[in-house]
Amino acid sequence: MIHNFPNKRKRHCETGVFVNMLEYYGCEISESMIFGIGSGLHFIYSPFYKTQNTIYPILRVRPTAIVRKACDRLNISYHEMSFGNNADKASRVLDTLLEKDIPVGLVVNVKELEYFNVAGGGIDFNGHIFSALGKDGDNYVIADTDNRLPNDDYILLDDKILRRIRFTPGFSAPRGRMFYIDPLQEDYSVSKEILRDSAIKGISDTCNIILRRPIWFIGAGVKGFHYFAKDLRRWESKYSPREISMRFMWYYKLIERAGTGGAGYRFIYADFLKETAKLLHDDMIDSAACKMLDNAELWRSFTLYCRRYLKKDGGVTINEIADILDSIGDMEYDIFRNLDKYIKNK
Repeated sequence: MIHNFPNKRKRHCETGVFVNMLEYYGCEISESMIFGIGSGLHFIYSPFYKTQNTIYPILRVRPTAIVRKACDRLNISYHEMSFGNNADKASRVLDTLLEKDIPVGLVVNVKELEYFNVAGGGIDFNGHIFSALGKDGDNYVIADTDNRLPNDDYILLDDKILRRIRFTPGFSAPRGRMFYIDPLQEDYSVSKEILRDSAIKGISDTCNIILRRPIWFIGAGVKGFHYFAKDLRRWESKYSPREISMRFMWYYKLIERAGTGGAGYRFIYADFLKETAKLLHDDMIDSAACKMLDNAELWRSFTLYCRRYLKKDGGVTINEIADILDSIGDMEYDIFRNLDKYIKNK
C-alpha cells in the first residue's frame, strides 16, 4: 500500500486527485493551473440531457477530460480505461496497479458515500473522483480531496461498495472508468515556458468550448445560459408549483451542495487567469480574471435566489432568476470573446 500519498483537501475532485498524484511523483503545480490548462470550464443546458424528467445542466466536462488534456499539454504519460459492465476485470486491473504502488483515480457515484451526502442530500451523481492507494483486507484505502471530510485521514471503503459505486447505472454511468499516470522522470520539470504555452492552449480550447459549439448542439456554451433562462420563464405555464419547487430544489443541490458548483468552477478559473497573467505579464488576462470573479458572484446569486424561492423568502420570482442566468451568459460571452481575440493575436 502507498503510505506517503499527499491526501490534501482541494476545491474540485478531479483536479485535486491529479495535483496530489503529481506531488506524489515530485512535481508541484497549482490546482487552478491544472483546471485551466485542462479546459475545465463548461456549460450545457440541453433537452438531450435529462434525468428524473428534468433537464440536467452540465457544469463540467466529462470526468477525466481535464486530466487527459492537462497531461497531453504537459507531456505526462496518461493511461485511462473503462470496463463496460465487467466489475470483476475492473477489480483485477485495479488490484494489479495497486500492488505496484501506483495511485489510481476512480470515477464513482456519490450516493453511498456517507460523508458526501451529509450536505449533498442523496444526490445521485456519477461524476465524483477519488484515489485508490491500496487494500486493507477486504477494504480499499481511499484518498478523497472532498472538503466535507473532517480531516486528511485516508478512508476505508468496503470492496462491495466500491464495486457498486464504480458501476452505478444511469446518466453518465462511470463503467469502472479509472486513470493513472506513469512515474515522472527524475529530470522532469515544468518550466515557465511550458506552463505559458499550456495555459494559452487551455484558454484557446475553453474559448472554443464556450463560444463555438456546433449550431445543432442546442444549449451549449454561452447559448446554454440563455436557453436555460428562456426555459425557466415557461415553467409556470408548464408545471405545478410543487413540480417547480422540486426542480429548483434539485438544481440547488446539484449546483451548490453536491459538488464544486457553478460559482466554484469560476472562482478556480479566475485564479488560473490570475496565475497566467503573472506568467505572461499581461494586464488584459488579469482584467479577465477580475471579471470572472464577478461572474462567480453572479452564480452565487443564482443559487441564493433558487434557495430563497424555495423558502418563499422575499418574493423572489422565476423571472428574476432567469434574468440572473441571462446576465451570466452575457458576462461569459464578453470574457471569452476578449480572451479569444487576445489568444488569436499571440
